[in-house]
Amino acid sequence: MTQWPLASPNEDTHLEMPPDELLSMSTEAQSVFAVQQGKRPSLCADFSWTFVGNAIYAGGQFAMLMLLAKLVPAELVGRYALGLAIVYPVMMLANLQLRAVMTSSVREQAHFGHYLGLRLLTTSLALAIIFAITQVLGYRWEMTVVAMMVGIAYAIETISDVYYARLQLHDRMAEISKSLIARALLSVVGLAVTTYVTGNLLWGLASVVLARAVVLFGYDICGRTHGLGEHGKRLSRSAPLAPRFELSVLRKLLWLSLPLGIVVLLTSLNSNAPSYFIKHALGERDLGIFAAIGFMISVGNMAVVALGQSAFTRLARSYASGNLRAFSSLLGKLLGFGAALGVCGMMVSKLAGREILSILFRPEYAEGADLLPWIMAAGGVLFMAQFLGFGMTAAGYYNSQVVLNILANLSLFAACYWLVARQGLLGATFAMLIAASVQLAGSALVLILGLRGHTRACAEMAEIT
Repeated sequence: MTQWPLASPNEDTHLEMPPDELLSMSTEAQSVFAVQQGKRPSLCADFSWTFVGNAIYAGGQFAMLMLLAKLVPAELVGRYALGLAIVYPVMMLANLQLRAVMTSSVREQAHFGHYLGLRLLTTSLALAIIFAITQVLGYRWEMTVVAMMVGIAYAIETISDVYYARLQLHDRMAEISKSLIARALLSVVGLAVTTYVTGNLLWGLASVVLARAVVLFGYDICGRTHGLGEHGKRLSRSAPLAPRFELSVLRKLLWLSLPLGIVVLLTSLNSNAPSYFIKHALGERDLGIFAAIGFMISVGNMAVVALGQSAFTRLARSYASGNLRAFSSLLGKLLGFGAALGVCGMMVSKLAGREILSILFRPEYAEGADLLPWIMAAGGVLFMAQFLGFGMTAAGYYNSQVVLNILANLSLFAACYWLVARQGLLGATFAMLIAASVQLAGSALVLILGLRGHTRACAEMAEIT
């Protein structure tokens, strides 16, 4: 399952607080956000670095799963997948989308250290919650350790994310991409070598933690990376990159960003819900096979996200100008692309699914070849729903997306509860398809009604003028 697009922090979403609650901005805060000014890189250079960095990072995530499938039994892959399913929703809530808040209109109303301080506190709390979840659910110590190792790896990544926000504010996209590339390559190499030598999943995950820590402390937090020179090396409380813990400021930031954290929690639950039911109904081995097969959707999702982001500005401009014909035409083309991508995936899966799974993973994963066409069908519906999500965001229908995420989650949990125990992995696939269909139908309804209302409003405005 994929995450539905929300409002872009660089578009028309204004995360502003009431005037009497604005965080006071001091001259010190202004100087801290400032960096040594020089010639800014071109948009083309920024795009190139961003594309390469994100592509290599996404490829690294797939490579890690593929390597685990080849080096350890499917049961351990399932254990890793369950760890991700436990960790990811908790971390997404704890993140509070602070990077989006920091790069939005409130960025000048708080010191960078406040964002970093809040992220450190919420991430520590998230790790405690992850441990508590494993204890409440009665998992064995092996599963608890896996979940905690995955949690620590993601905790380091979330801390890097705050520093990425500061780099993004000053158009240092190349530095972000270099960090992503280094993190991906070191994680993949570390996991591959350590797991191959030891045959132990925990040591492999420990190498991933080490790789991410090396990038964080060796590059992300360095003053030179942020263009601060010697000024960024000081470790005092007033240092530009040091955390701050003024509770009154942190409390305001928390309440400001909490709604965004809830939204991404809903989307991450939508992505991970099948894993919970598969683990408890079928076991870790089936979960490992399903996780590997389901990851195939991410290949098409990369194209969907790239195309959707490229078309987003045109969609927003067309809607804002009242050119609904251009808006609908472009959105229709995107929907056609999503449907075609799903159909192509189904055809390839039907013709060569078993061979693809055997090559990418191991022959035992080919047992799920019959699932692959259905998973790609669910992927096609998801791709179309995601394009409609871009359309809703471009049109400013933010609240509707929250409601749709709730409905999609409810339908997914209900379908998983009813189908997984009865039909196994095929039932989990059908549950994904049902939830994606709910999301697609609801998104289409919201856009149709919204466009009709916008058309009437434009007509009334034209009569008045």
